[in-house]
Amino acid sequence: MGFDPMILISLLYAVIGVRVVVQIARNWRSTWDSRFTQSDRVLVDQASFFVLVPISVILHELGHAVTIWSFGGSVVEYGFYGFAGYVSFDPRGFSDWQLILVASAGSFVNLLLVLLALGLVFARRPRMRAAFNELLIQFAFISGINAFIVYPVLDLLSGIQGGDWHQMYDGGVPALSAVIGVIHVAVLVSGYWLFTNPRMKARMASLTDVPPGFERAPMGGIRPGKIDLTTLNPAEALLHDAGERVASGWPTRVQRTIQRFNGGTALILEWSSGSRVHAIAARTFANGSTDLVAIPIIPGSTTPQPPRTLHRWMTRPDVSSLTMGMRVAMETIEREGI
Repeated sequence: MGFDPMILISLLYAVIGVRVVVQIARNWRSTWDSRFTQSDRVLVDQASFFVLVPISVILHELGHAVTIWSFGGSVVEYGFYGFAGYVSFDPRGFSDWQLILVASAGSFVNLLLVLLALGLVFARRPRMRAAFNELLIQFAFISGINAFIVYPVLDLLSGIQGGDWHQMYDGGVPALSAVIGVIHVAVLVSGYWLFTNPRMKARMASLTDVPPGFERAPMGGIRPGKIDLTTLNPAEALLHDAGERVASGWPTRVQRTIQRFNGGTALILEWSSGSRVHAIAARTFANGSTDLVAIPIIPGSTTPQPPRTLHRWMTRPDVSSLTMGMRVAMETIEREGI
């Protein structure tokens, strides 16, 4: 028997999956309660990949099998690797359109699962807890990417005649392949819109209790949110202009991000000094007060750390004062190694 790398990858996947299940079992109440912490978010995102994806793979292959049986065929072999699988059958006696439907059945199941997951998140009243919403949104994203981007690309580039997507697009029934192509494009466009549209991103952030000023990252976790610079109000324009001045005179590259939160806006400045990454935030509030805070950055951590106040103005400063304050704050952070 030759060495099959898929077996080794499958075993590793299973070990990690079991570890995730054990962690969830040990922290069941705190993971699914109404207080959704960042550590909970990391665990739930892992569960979507290592627990729900294998279930979707089983249902994907079952979709192939049911279609084969409905056309009078028999499944001769079935394989399951956790993150992937296959169903083999004797194609003799099947027409071209039946073979295309067999090939497309698994992806159709994936599409139904994605729609069901998103339907539960967006349509259920009252809304589910943030942990459940995060689980389903992340599953929909991963399952959709896998079923409608990764698998088709690998299938079509490999040139294997028996591949599902090769069969769907080159199965001898152009009209049926064209319909599948239209559905495929519609799914990709809809998915791109869902995860890039500002309004939908804000809604998903709300449904998954993302902290103000942050947004869901495409592959799970959270990241600083971004806003359109053309929509800045005067207070936000002040932050932007001061940040530009600081960046233009700083010896290393300074990354600037403006984030809105309940009651105000923050300008995040990130830069490197040697092997350290530093960050500060200039925050302006609706009442005019403005402060500068240090943001501790811990390598490898996805949990936002509590900020440390460096300076505060009771009324909104002018651009020169704010610029000078940010430069002094950055020098202080580098000197103290924050």
